[in-house]
Amino acid sequence: MANPHVTRERVEEEVRAALATTLRTDADAIELDTSIVNGLGATSIDFLDINFRLENVFGVQLATQVLLDHVEEELGEGKAIDRDGKVTAPAAEILKLYLGDLPGLEAGMYADEVSTVVTPRVVADGVVRVLDTLPDACTHCGASEWKSEDGAQVVCGACGKEAVYPTGDDLTKRWIHDVEGEKQLFANA
Repeated sequence: MANPHVTRERVEEEVRAALATTLRTDADAIELDTSIVNGLGATSIDFLDINFRLENVFGVQLATQVLLDHVEEELGEGKAIDRDGKVTAPAAEILKLYLGDLPGLEAGMYADEVSTVVTPRVVADGVVRVLDTLPDACTHCGASEWKSEDGAQVVCGACGKEAVYPTGDDLTKRWIHDVEGEKQLFANA
């Protein structure tokens, strides 16, 4: 269910702001479908800073591991990344389901090149994925009175405490198991 207190537009605005601050560029010039690495010049350390900024704005914990690492951890070593460090065919399919059919995302690419296809839209999707798990009721007092004064942080209208969301890593793991249960991408891998 979509989080009624935080709009997609607000998430995209904050993603642009985090990218602009971290990469010292103009937020208005950031296109949502530009590669953050190849188009905007981000490094792996920049991704940590961007995530940190977004977590602070929205009061969530985004995924700290990449999808391929979660696949390896949850479904078995060698399922997502082969001995040569390349993305397997089933892993390419699950990446496309999770990230979208991004240009350059394909089986046989080196696993460490996956970050080069990540766009601001992908980052926004990750934030929305967590925000859309807003619980029905406050985990502190049980009230169902969510509100947001700033359109980013959701708090309980009864007790004033911040909403508690599952982590991005927990959501990713659940998603992997759901997709594998449905599609059996790695059954023969």
